[in-house]
Amino acid sequence: MGRHDVPRFEDAYDSAGIRDDSSPSEHLRSIAATADVVCASDLRRAIESANRVAPGRALVISSLLREIRLEPPRWMPFRLPIAAWDAYSHAQWSYRLLAKRDHAFVRRADAAADWLEQHARDAATVLVVTHAGVRRLIADRLSARGWLRAPEKRSYANWSTWELHG
Repeated sequence: MGRHDVPRFEDAYDSAGIRDDSSPSEHLRSIAATADVVCASDLRRAIESANRVAPGRALVISSLLREIRLEPPRWMPFRLPIAAWDAYSHAQWSYRLLAKRDHAFVRRADAAADWLEQHARDAATVLVVTHAGVRRLIADRLSARGWLRAPEKRSYANWSTWELHG
């Protein structure tokens, strides 16, 4: 797809739910069962994922946890698969985070970190169901505030988990 097609793809992806045959691991469900608070992005796929991870639980929904958007460069004239646009975005964000660049998505991740820290003051465990790109930014913001990341491999796969301790 060309760079102009990417936003339409993202809009369709964000408004779609999750597949009926997609389900979290028992390990993830056990984490959710003991979480004091379950938060999710306001996008349909995050809400459906949270309901599948923690069925019957009340969800705390916030647009602060909404996925970041891909930003294809205006100068790129050719068509690429969505995975290539995503890889470009990952490289772009790796640079931005390393260089500590200001960006609207970083400011939103900072606000999300504030919001999550408020929940963490009143709860031992806060489970956050969100999307890979924004998870990376929020984890970066929390780490900058002194939160410690568990040593697990940081996967971006569906149903993957990252653990941080404040």
